[in-house]
Amino acid sequence: MNRKIENTEQEQGIPSTPEIDKDSSKPLHVRIVFFGTIFLLVLTTPLLLDVFFSSFGMWIVNIAGLDYYLSLIVVTSIRVLGVVLLIMIIWGGFLGAPVYYRRFGSILTKFLLICIGLILLFCINLAFSLIYIFLIFLWTPKPFIHWPKKKLLIYRGVILGTLLIGIIVESIVSSGIIGSILFPPILTNSLSNLLRPYGLAPICLIGLVIFIPIYALLPRIWRSFWNARIRIENFWIEYSRDFMGILGLILIGSIIILAVFAPWIAPYHWSQGSLNLEDLYLPPSPLHILGTNARGEDIFSRVIYGSQISLIVGFTASVIAVTLGTLVGLIAGYFGGIVDSVLMRVTDVFLSLPTLPLMLIFLQLFGQGLHNVIIVIAILGWTGTARMVRSETLSLRERPLTEAAHAIGAKDSYIIVKHILPNTLPLILANVILGVVNAILAEAGITFLGFGDIHGEPSWGIVLHWATRGAALVSGAWWWFIPPGVLILVTTLGFAFISHSADKVVNPRLRRRRK
Repeated sequence: MNRKIENTEQEQGIPSTPEIDKDSSKPLHVRIVFFGTIFLLVLTTPLLLDVFFSSFGMWIVNIAGLDYYLSLIVVTSIRVLGVVLLIMIIWGGFLGAPVYYRRFGSILTKFLLICIGLILLFCINLAFSLIYIFLIFLWTPKPFIHWPKKKLLIYRGVILGTLLIGIIVESIVSSGIIGSILFPPILTNSLSNLLRPYGLAPICLIGLVIFIPIYALLPRIWRSFWNARIRIENFWIEYSRDFMGILGLILIGSIIILAVFAPWIAPYHWSQGSLNLEDLYLPPSPLHILGTNARGEDIFSRVIYGSQISLIVGFTASVIAVTLGTLVGLIAGYFGGIVDSVLMRVTDVFLSLPTLPLMLIFLQLFGQGLHNVIIVIAILGWTGTARMVRSETLSLRERPLTEAAHAIGAKDSYIIVKHILPNTLPLILANVILGVVNAILAEAGITFLGFGDIHGEPSWGIVLHWATRGAALVSGAWWWFIPPGVLILVTTLGFAFISHSADKVVNPRLRRRRK
């Protein structure tokens, strides 16, 4: 009888009675996990943005050639402007919801895209900035919207081909390959370098303005986290049923706690050594749990501090590589044709390169700092993600939902962001988790061979490197090489367990049936 009444009300357009809130029936651990996740995400996003802004800001300031105090004033001013805009948006509406539903949201997005183009123009080179401007703003101009597909392909091919030919020709005539330099590089040079002789290099500081709209987008990111509360809760309910996933969380959680509280857990600072001969190569003792190395440094403390560098490299390189691979895969799979062929051939080139030798050559040429280690791992680790995302995109673009969006006149960028990207997120999540494992192992291998910053803050690979140089394996000093090796193993297993369990949750075909 109740079902008949509900059906009659729906047929007459009468809104049905709202369902009873089921949150009260959910276990307590589900609520704890959800609010804990939201709290961590809201807390970490501005911190990560601030850390990235500090590094990026100092990089641009170095290009501008400013002194330390002036650069500090510039970076701090941009940071203050971003925080003020963030507070204004939050004050104007709870988490900025009323703001982003109006025209201001589209203006903010366009301003962000323009800032990215300015960074490429002033800090990278003119060629990349021109290609970016063409792909973002001139890929399908409004006057050409009704052109046939073949005509659009010719238009895009001519523009991109002209730019690529110009880059190749300029590289030949300006590098001395033909025996003389006919003219200095322009397309392959940044605008800041071209204006440096005239004292106008500080113009590249315009690129710092990009962080003002990024600060303004934080409320929207927080709101998206809150709107995904049902998905987060359902994900945790399914995930918590898998013992392997819980074990992986415990292992990785322990490693993260070890890294965060390293200054308080480690009995000594990682660089605190001794010049006394009696303090060198000590075996395990109450004062030094894992003994000391050739410089009198406490090995246990270095292993604890090593978790920080290993996790930083793992997460940062994985996020960069997966982001790059996702962009390449989405563009190649959605647009197809010449774009797909070019991007996939570039991917094939990277896949055919010997990874480890190329990493070592790159670090030998450009320096062995931590930033270069992250960059080289990310550059050579995006190809797998690109191929998988491309395959998924090829399938998604032929589905009725995408075709319906095309039929009503939706833009390509809207379809990619709103329809295709969300359906590839499970695949992207799995690649991020596995990418962390690959990055940690790659960093350990590079530094073990001595191509990292072996005299700086230690990672597990650096500890193993000094153990090898100290003949720990020959002398039987197991306390020097076994602990970092075990931690690498535990971290790898933890992420593998999490990836396996998360894949079972997001992939219905792998999800275990309830009994």
